[in-house]
Amino acid sequence: MPTQADLIFNQELAAWVQAVGSVIAIFVAISVPLYLNRLEMRRDRTLQNLQKQKYFVTLLPTLYRIKRYSEDFLSQMQQSQQSAENILHTLETEYLELIPVFAKELHIFVHSQIYDASLNQLAFELFHSEEILQQHLLQPNDRKQLRHQNLLISHGQHIQALSMNLIEHIENYYEAGK
Repeated sequence: MPTQADLIFNQELAAWVQAVGSVIAIFVAISVPLYLNRLEMRRDRTLQNLQKQKYFVTLLPTLYRIKRYSEDFLSQMQQSQQSAENILHTLETEYLELIPVFAKELHIFVHSQIYDASLNQLAFELFHSEEILQQHLLQPNDRKQLRHQNLLISHGQHIQALSMNLIEHIENYYEAGK
């Protein structure tokens, strides 16, 4: 038959087991949701990076066109720079015609959940160039401003540099993955 000391010991042991079990249960109740949340955040980041890379791959041909047309535009403007007159009204360039097209293509990206600082900056430069071009085209021929031409050249240089950097970044990412 158990003694009084054995009964007290068993009761104390049961209380300690219950206390330790409660602490473990609290720890599990806190740590499991935190762990699952961390896994979900990591999965979301991975999915977002995959979505971003897919978008970049689909955007790559547009970036190549932006780069090529901006280089052509800057080259034509540099060849005509000896003249002090405003040549934008006579300059036939695909770059000026495609600024609104490129701006619309990048508009989709800017409103997505994907964030890339370089692409956002490129979109800003294109939107601003589109606005300058619209202001320029709305002016009568006798009031066309050389300032618009210089602003478009400046933005063209930024657009060319940003598109080159984005192309290089995308190509390096996919070459590293091989």
